[in-house]
Amino acid sequence: MVEIELKFQIPETRRNALLKALDPKKSETIQLQAKYYDTPERLLGKNGIALRQRLEGTRWIQTLKAAGKNHLERFEHNYDLGELAQPPLLDLSIYETKSEAQSILNQALGANFSELNLQFETNIQRTRRVLSFDQTEIEVSLDIGFIQTLTQKIDVHEVEFELQQGTLHALLAFSFEWVKKYQLWLDVRSKAEIGHLLASNLTVSPATLSKDFQLIKKDSADKNVRLLVTQQLQHLLPNIAAISAGVAQQEHFDQAELALEHLYLTTHLFKDWSSDISDKWGYQLQAFKQQFENLKHFQQMKDTLGTFLQNPNTTTQLEKDILYASEKLNNLVKSTLNVHHFLELFTFSLNSVITQQTHDLKWYAQTTLHHQYKLLQESLNQANIGQFESLDLLSTHIRELKFSFPILTSIYDVKNLQKYSKALNDAQLAAKEYQVLASSALYIQQTELEASDWFVLGWLTAKQEIYAEKLIEATEQFMVSRKFIK
Repeated sequence: MVEIELKFQIPETRRNALLKALDPKKSETIQLQAKYYDTPERLLGKNGIALRQRLEGTRWIQTLKAAGKNHLERFEHNYDLGELAQPPLLDLSIYETKSEAQSILNQALGANFSELNLQFETNIQRTRRVLSFDQTEIEVSLDIGFIQTLTQKIDVHEVEFELQQGTLHALLAFSFEWVKKYQLWLDVRSKAEIGHLLASNLTVSPATLSKDFQLIKKDSADKNVRLLVTQQLQHLLPNIAAISAGVAQQEHFDQAELALEHLYLTTHLFKDWSSDISDKWGYQLQAFKQQFENLKHFQQMKDTLGTFLQNPNTTTQLEKDILYASEKLNNLVKSTLNVHHFLELFTFSLNSVITQQTHDLKWYAQTTLHHQYKLLQESLNQANIGQFESLDLLSTHIRELKFSFPILTSIYDVKNLQKYSKALNDAQLAAKEYQVLASSALYIQQTELEASDWFVLGWLTAKQEIYAEKLIEATEQFMVSRKFIK
């Protein structure tokens, strides 16, 4: 069975209001006590699997959950163990006749079934009520309680919206109404994930990394771009959740920035692949990722130029800019506007009613690739080392093609794409270095310079010219290596 649900964290100031909205007199309140099992090496947790036994009212239910194709869907198998005088022992024989459940366990555990033991427990009071919205039934569950191991404990206060009957679109629209009213922020971390971290004396899961995407040749351009957005959301949202919860490491910030960059480029470069892609998404994603880029840039300047900056005004301003950018970003990741945007992207990516298109996938891929080459050639023709704007434009087109090239060229049966990718990679690295240097020089120019800062500015300008030459040269090399495109 596949369940479709969304989970949100609730700001402390809005918790009472949300509970009143559920109206406890019209809701069902149950106590949920659960025991979660795994191996000492956390083989289930590392594979996104939860195996638990939970006392629901007077009955014990054994449940196996596993990650689905996206952050809305999960595999779930429930087995009623009945009313028992004592907490039950883990029963794995349940899955012997359930092929999908058994396969999930086999892939994660291999031959280590005997190593499963109790890792942590939860004690939750759930207030739940089924509400109707746009001919759709949605179960709203407010969970209040804690997760604990033998030595540690963490509080839980969250709300879930689960689709009981009706459309996914209605579930997302309903969820956003509650997001606006109670300032909820989306959290794709499960209780099981948090419990496994607690049992391992950790505060956060490793950052989720980007995955390569291959076009599915038999599918339409519309379906492919939806699949691409789905994969990018799977990259983005776990990292955003860690940042929102205040437990993120630098890698979570870096990967969230990369995911936003990829989503922006997808909605910008492939916007003709689906009539449902909104122009506003690109603007929103660009504005959001800009906040990550600002913070990263200030931090890079501090790390690389901090020892050279003798002007106390410049150094002090840089520290202030880092602090302000960090606070602004921490607020933005939980903002109602961005949560709404995530839900819109969810709606697009999971829409199963796809319009028939007059052209096949290869036509769309070739058209997009040829258009990008045309823009790159035009910007290369106009590039001038003495004109920073022309180099910025060239860098932008290189960055765009660096993203789309491995995706679009997967439609070609070319065995040796590595040499083309290497030429493009050289141009992209030069473009990246050039843009970092250019933005650093611009920042220093906007401050009150002292003699030492003029030295730094001169050094940055000289480095800019070096990388500008590398950028133009590498781009020229790449442009002669595209003979496979017909």
